[in-house]
Amino acid sequence: MDLYIVKVSSKYFNRLIHYSISILNIKRKGDFYYLSLDKENYDKIMKFQKIYEIELVDFKGLIKYKHIFKNNLLFFIFFFLSLGYLFFLSNIIFSIEIKTNNKEIEELVKKELSKNGISLYKFVKSFNQKEEIKKKIIKDNKDQIDWIEITRSGTRYIVNVEQRVIKELEEDKTPVDIVALKNAIILSIDARSGSIVKKLNDYVKKGDIIVTGSITHKDSVVDLVHASATIYGETWYNVHVSYPFAYYEKSYTGNSLKRLNINFFNKSIKIGKKFQNEEIEEINIFSHKYIPVKFSLEEVKEIVIIDDLYTIDDAYIEGVKIAREKLLNELPKDSRILEQKKLKIVVNNSTIDVDIFFKVYENITDVRKIEEKSK
Repeated sequence: MDLYIVKVSSKYFNRLIHYSISILNIKRKGDFYYLSLDKENYDKIMKFQKIYEIELVDFKGLIKYKHIFKNNLLFFIFFFLSLGYLFFLSNIIFSIEIKTNNKEIEELVKKELSKNGISLYKFVKSFNQKEEIKKKIIKDNKDQIDWIEITRSGTRYIVNVEQRVIKELEEDKTPVDIVALKNAIILSIDARSGSIVKKLNDYVKKGDIIVTGSITHKDSVVDLVHASATIYGETWYNVHVSYPFAYYEKSYTGNSLKRLNINFFNKSIKIGKKFQNEEIEEINIFSHKYIPVKFSLEEVKEIVIIDDLYTIDDAYIEGVKIAREKLLNELPKDSRILEQKKLKIVVNNSTIDVDIFFKVYENITDVRKIEEKSK
């Protein structure tokens, strides 16, 4: 409710009462009364302003802020224009630093960046746009660039580049055997040179020869070659995982942005993109205890939140997922799980302990040099 606070001399106060003016609140300070009035009664009393020396001294409610805004209109216009200009400048590229010792690569990257819209005095790119540009530059220059990273620091881009180095590999002619990297059952043999001494489904221990570089004739070694083969086998692992019934995890996606926040009469207006889940660091730009407007710059990071309460069955399923991921992360990329079997489950107050047996298909190829025997 809008209220008008007027000051009236005590010698005139009793006369005003006779005019049927409704007063919501009265305070006396010395020789003056301070009256709180709504708009209708304020208009009534101000008709007698010159007669009874009535003075408007303050407002309460929304009318107070309207009055402040009206009396400071030029200030607010200038402030908003300045803020818009500052926001505009903060999203312009004023410097690009390319970190590489190779001048040719530096010039190449500079041209590629410009071709993809990253150059001086242009607008900064979003995270997704930047990732697409990185992929395109590597794809278009795969023979010269191995890796590129574009990092924004305020109005500056820092570009780190790694040049692709192509080495001529000499053929290795060292005599070697292909041996088992670990205990396994052989599932696949792809031999390119050498003599195969083991068969599919044979059980081998770590170090057993599968393809030999010793070429024999009538039980005599007639030549030593560099054996070459790729062997896959069935291997076995026991994995232990402890998984909580109450699970909370917060992780960062790598996406980030800066956003303007205007707080007006306790209502927040955010200018910029919003993430579904985000972590915000607020930097105050402008605030004043008598002005109901606050401006701040938000540095926003996108986050992923997992907050779940599991049953025993659900916790077991999640525990198995973790066990599989844990195992596969430790194995070569082309490995896969053939079979899994539950060995043991222990239910505690807050966690479930799971032991799982896995059969795995993985590369078991290893190389061992053949030591030539002195004749």
